[in-house]
Amino acid sequence: MATRKQTRSSNRTRQARMPIANRTTASPRKLSKPPLSEPFYVAVDRQLKSGHQNYEAAEKAALGIKKRYPKLHVTVFGAKEQRHTLIDQPGLAGASNNKNRLAEQAPRNAVAGRKAAAGGRP
Repeated sequence: MATRKQTRSSNRTRQARMPIANRTTASPRKLSKPPLSEPFYVAVDRQLKSGHQNYEAAEKAALGIKKRYPKLHVTVFGAKEQRHTLIDQPGLAGASNNKNRLAEQAPRNAVAGRKAAAGGRP
């Protein structure tokens, strides 16, 4: 006598099917973004971190983060305009930085000028 293998029936046949009209509707989805209650926010890598009442307070907080972690992308987000303002490192921003760049390039240009005067390739 050969024994028969038992086969499992699929779950689909066991489930009672309800008409679409009788199904209960799922609860409405929650908003993925909370409403913005403050006018300015500090954003680190495009994620809002702290809210502030004025731009100066938000910028001060953003500069503090940027000083401690210079590689992060730190911005001040204006909720009204929906715009990010990039915060640079305090030591790198400003006109004095441009003077330093020109001073660094001057010796390189002087060396290239001497080579050209000596008949070498610039």
